[in-house]
Amino acid sequence: MASYGQIDTVIYAHRGFRGLMPESTVAAMKNAIDLGADVLEMDVAFTQDKQAVISHDPWLDHLITLDAAGQEIPAGKGLPILTIPYAQLEKYDVGSKQHKDFPKQKNFKAHIPRLADLIDSVEVYSARTGAKKPWYSIETKTSKGRDNISQLAPEEYVALLMKVILAKKIQDRVIIQSFDERTLEIVHRDYPAVKTMLNVNKGSLAENLSRLSFKLDYYAPVPKLIDAALVARCKELGIKLLCGNTNDKAEIDRVFALGVEELCTDYPYTHLP
Repeated sequence: MASYGQIDTVIYAHRGFRGLMPESTVAAMKNAIDLGADVLEMDVAFTQDKQAVISHDPWLDHLITLDAAGQEIPAGKGLPILTIPYAQLEKYDVGSKQHKDFPKQKNFKAHIPRLADLIDSVEVYSARTGAKKPWYSIETKTSKGRDNISQLAPEEYVALLMKVILAKKIQDRVIIQSFDERTLEIVHRDYPAVKTMLNVNKGSLAENLSRLSFKLDYYAPVPKLIDAALVARCKELGIKLLCGNTNDKAEIDRVFALGVEELCTDYPYTHLP
């Protein structure tokens, strides 16, 4: 556990504490380790040549992306990463342009990393610096409307994702998280020892758990869904409760007071806006 204010809790560095560094980059993940994050949170997309890469969206985000010439890309949903080979994708710059919502963010040229390369860099860095080995919370950004359009369909997605995780031998430090229960079902079926987490932004615990055929390891609602009854019920069921991503100090303090012990956030406590 890490200290977050006066509370000992498990801290997930959302996109590598993107409030301070370019999101989802190797540099951000290393910085998160330096700042004591327990878990590195990230999202995976696939390229045209089926390389697993770290990107919150399965398309190029105009809010943070410059093209190979350093020019802005059009607003709106950009090119699906699934249509771009990795040799071309890594030429885009996702570090120089500051996200409008994160004025504390340090900016410099950076590329979208392959999952395999990020894991290698993080594992070497944590060993070299003497930091504890981090966990990886990896979100499958799938949905029925994206299948084989902007993202691989669940069966192929999970198979290729887990191939990387198993090759890097980090499966005992991985949580596969998703709003899409289809990928969680596949992970549980084919890799039952790997931890799973359901992300939710609406509905009751009972309603959301009914979407799954097995018992989850983690339940991750947005803060507004967390109350004392939910905390108590998760404890009864033996499901770990994670407060979904928030940078609202009042909400963070509220859920901590209820007994929540795991938090996903864009900032270390001392850097909250």
